[in-house]
Amino acid sequence: MNTPPDSAIRSCRTAVDLAVAFVVAVILLRTFVLEGYLISTGSMAPGLYGFHRRVHCPSCRFVFAFGVAFDESTPGSLGTIQEPTGPRRLATCPNCGQSGIDVSNLPNNHGDQLLVHKHIFDIRSPKRWETVVFRNPASPGEAFVKRVVGLPGETIRIKAGDVHINGQIARKSLAAQLDLRIPVCSLQLPDSEHPEWQLPWDLDQHWKLQQNTLQYSAPPADTHSPAASLPAEPAWIRFHYWKPSGGRHLAETPLTHAAAEPDWSDFLNRFRDVPIAWSAQLHYDAEREVLQCTGVMPTELQRDLVRNATSSEFRNAVFRLAALSHLAPVTDRYGYNSLVASPEFVVSDLMLDTTIQWQQPPARIHVRIPVGNQIFGLTLDTTSHSATLLSLDQQTVLQQGSYAAGDGQSVHLIASGFDQQIAVSINGQMPFPELPVEHAQPPDEPVEASAAPVGDHRPDPARAAGISLLIERQKRWALGISGGSANVTRLRMYRDVFYTPGRRRNAVKSDYVIPESCYFVQGDNSPVSSDSRNWEKPVVPHAFLVGKPFLVHLPSKPAILQFAGREWRIRIPDWERIRYIH
Repeated sequence: MNTPPDSAIRSCRTAVDLAVAFVVAVILLRTFVLEGYLISTGSMAPGLYGFHRRVHCPSCRFVFAFGVAFDESTPGSLGTIQEPTGPRRLATCPNCGQSGIDVSNLPNNHGDQLLVHKHIFDIRSPKRWETVVFRNPASPGEAFVKRVVGLPGETIRIKAGDVHINGQIARKSLAAQLDLRIPVCSLQLPDSEHPEWQLPWDLDQHWKLQQNTLQYSAPPADTHSPAASLPAEPAWIRFHYWKPSGGRHLAETPLTHAAAEPDWSDFLNRFRDVPIAWSAQLHYDAEREVLQCTGVMPTELQRDLVRNATSSEFRNAVFRLAALSHLAPVTDRYGYNSLVASPEFVVSDLMLDTTIQWQQPPARIHVRIPVGNQIFGLTLDTTSHSATLLSLDQQTVLQQGSYAAGDGQSVHLIASGFDQQIAVSINGQMPFPELPVEHAQPPDEPVEASAAPVGDHRPDPARAAGISLLIERQKRWALGISGGSANVTRLRMYRDVFYTPGRRRNAVKSDYVIPESCYFVQGDNSPVSSDSRNWEKPVVPHAFLVGKPFLVHLPSKPAILQFAGREWRIRIPDWERIRYIH
């Protein structure tokens, strides 16, 4: 009888020992160090998903999540999965604004699974803006994941979407900003058949759009001109947030009382008894002599007004108003929250993220960064690889630094105006520290995007003026190139998290002093988050902290398996969303 050689026996024993050691190590890690956590609701979206449906926009192909489970902060929801029915089954793309996307036939997808480092807060205290998992103080058997915004002993207040600590705005580092930022729009373009879409950027004449790339070529230099030796004027790309449909923002255009009659009276008479929302969307302010539209003017309404107009003044006013109605403020609306009705607030804290490539390097790259009532200019010299930050209002240099050349044929640039400060990153490095902006004069109260009070179709003049001012400020964002040639292959705008008033229970109407060994926490998806703003017991004691989530380790997406003429819906890993958590 043949017996296995000693080497084979030793190899087998080694394999068994390794397998046992691995199992023991996993058990020890899961018991004492690591723990898995499944997110069910959307209070931390869009960074962390709860139960949702994965939506592909049919126009721009942007992929986003449609939440189907929310916590008790949302009426009628206690964390259970809701079935989208009726108008609630229709999603709106957060990138291009395409509305009416039917999600009723899409499968539900599980929430993100987190890997949590247990007991780390037995060694140290959590930091501001850090994500934590903790036991719900009202129901200790339930685990929550939120972000720490207030620390023990601090006085906290939520004002106009920002966190204020001890009377001063709490500013985030650029790393924290990148973790929290929420997409607004990008260069992913809708199909040519999209009837109402326009690029959310206004291009100077030396720019042209080619598929998903903006191309720039400097005009030929006139060597005989006295100005030939001067630096070339930048060719600008200016941000203007174009909304294809919907919204509750206000647009208005001048129209004298004499020019408004009789067409305005005729419009009211024709639609007074007709069950259509047009008469509620349009308003003429006779005292100020302006024609106003709430939300984007529907194409059918514009055609009706133009077809029945008897004066060219009224007809031209309608054309102007229809175009202006597409220019909307950036708001805190989430594509994730399409199932939920909630007020929208204007968001002023924006971030530009762009990649610029070239063969013949441009002389300079410019960015205009508005913060409150002030505007700043960033200039990159591609030859010396230097960056300069200026106050355009005072014409003074504020910061200077250098950046790594990278591959020498491109630059990845991030410019942020979050939290009343300027933060810049070039090729992954900051050329100078974040610069706080004093006297930015932000709004004292959150500004609702709707110009009309709830239950009233007449726009409020003061609110409308405030919205118009914020729209004008956001239009100051611009990217410019001077000299050479360049291709902008990536151009994205992001916004900051806007902390809504919620139920106004804690730290909203007045200051709140955080007790010792306790933390004030909030969700990134503020409109639907149940957190310290709303809880009867507003803080999380240190003893209730479970640990720090550090990895989204098993996100998934739906797929269809086809075999033998049959189809099965399955879940597969979403490798692109596996990431570390700040």
